Amino acid sequence: MDKENKERPLRLFIAVRLPEELKSALERWREAHQHLYPFKKWTHREDYHITVQFLGDVEPERVPVIAEKLKNVASRFHPFELGFGKAGAFGMEASPRVFWAGVIDYRNGLSELQEKVTGAMETLGFAKESRTYRPHITIARKYAGNQGFQLASIPPLLPQTAVSEQADNQAAWTVDEFVLFSTHLHEKPMYEILESFRMENS
Repeated sequence: MDKENKERPLRLFIAVRLPEELKSALERWREAHQHLYPFKKWTHREDYHITVQFLGDVEPERVPVIAEKLKNVASRFHPFELGFGKAGAFGMEASPRVFWAGVIDYRNGLSELQEKVTGAMETLGFAKESRTYRPHITIARKYAGNQGFQLASIPPLLPQTAVSEQADNQAAWTVDEFVLFSTHLHEKPMYEILESFRMENS
């Protein structure tokens, strides 16, 4: 990396990654159905994640301080369970800007992590969002079809989500770490892990 790139601000966010099996399942769904739903951008297999907090453009020299704060959060946090929910969309019903998969936060572990992380980042000058936290996994962006998008007609992203969002056979996994991502626009995959933070109580 040259000197100019080292000094350029990094576009950072904090997130929870998905397990390999779930990424593979979503990739298989995309390969089977992408041609039916003309979104401009589909998420790369390695880029599936659940955002905890978006930090925006940050000077590279601030990364160690951010990482130290996040390491402290992780050291006092317990692993928690998440489940894979039903599909949804943000934006106009017929032409959504984001097509996503829901997240089931069984015991509010993700919500608590988001509160702890945003609280820690607030001490470094990163303001908390005023909007309600709505965790999700982005599948695709910017619908561009000639026919209106119909969420109800979308095949289940996973077989387990076909019956009920609270079904016992729901895809679930244990979260025992979170990561600091840097964004590289126009690259595939687009997100680079700068550091991982494993929960000490795992």
